[in-house]
Formats: sequence, structure tokens, C-alpha cells
Amino acid sequence: MRLPIESIGHKIRMIRKERGFTLEIMANKTGLSKGFSQVERGISQPSLDSLWKITKALEASIIHFFEDIDQKQVHVTRKPKRRQMVFPESTGTYALLSAGGSSKLGMLEVKLQKGEMVVDKFVQGEGEECFVVTKGTVTVRFNDEEHVLEAGDSITFDSTKSHSVENTGEEEAVLIWSVTPPQF
Repeated sequence: MRLPIESIGHKIRMIRKERGFTLEIMANKTGLSKGFSQVERGISQPSLDSLWKITKALEASIIHFFEDIDQKQVHVTRKPKRRQMVFPESTGTYALLSAGGSSKLGMLEVKLQKGEMVVDKFVQGEGEECFVVTKGTVTVRFNDEEHVLEAGDSITFDSTKSHSVENTGEEEAVLIWSVTPPQF
């Protein structure tokens, strides 16, 4: 169970990434140092003044950061309520299947049309990723390594390993992707 400050930090990071803001952009918009990344990681608690500056820069409601802070051990995400996500440099559509900022495990449904690619890392730093192809064909590339996966195939890898995933088939590819620890 994450403490409220961890949940708030993950929500800040998620919105910042959705907006396409780097830590440097946020520092310029808020007047805070780039060290505010400790807030995003749940290491440091922001003052109310700092949190206000962050919400203004993100054009978000301060109340949003305190929603869903509870003691639930079970989290259900209904299909119509899935949060859609955007990852810079990547194409395709991404739907959050897990609890998001309050979860130790991140799960995404990734849909890629022919030629679309995932080139952004879902985890910053150490962690693991695993996905299963439920529909279509994708090619996974790691520097000098290449793997073609079809429906039913899965792959697990270290998150720090530079990678891309491309739909190289003729139809839409659908992946169920898990990451730990999640950073979205």
C-alpha cells in the first residue's frame, strides 16, 4: 500500500508526462528546482505552496491529487473507465488496466496499428517489463537483437535495456503489458 505522498507524486508524474513536460520545463514553470522529482517519486513531501505551483503549471485541479487515496486492497477498473495514456515518441493507444499511481504493478493494454511503434520506456531505472501479444504480430528490437512475436507469445526483459516494439503485421496488434515498478 502506497502512502498518500507516493500516490500524489505518481499522479504529478503521470500528468507531467501526459503534457509532454520535462523536469526542466516544470522547474521553469513552477520556479522549483529539478529536485522536485523527489516529490514525483514519493520521497519528499511538497509544501502546500509548492503543490499549488505544480498544479498551476500542469493546469490540473489540486483536488485531483487527493482523489482515490484510500485503504482499498482491491481495485477494479471497468473498461469504460480506463485511463488513456500518451507516451512521447510512441504511437498507438495505451489504456491503464491497473490502479495507476497506487499500484506496485503497472498493467497496460497497448494497441498498435500497422507500422506503429512503442519507443518510450514505461519504467525509468531498474525494473522489469513483460508483455503478451493477444492479437497480431510485433517485432521487438534490443540494439542488435530482434524477436518476432505473434498472438500468444510473450517476452520479459530488464527495463533498462533500450528497446522498441513495432507492429510489423497486417492487422492491429494488441499487447497486455506489465511493468514493475510503474512510473505512470
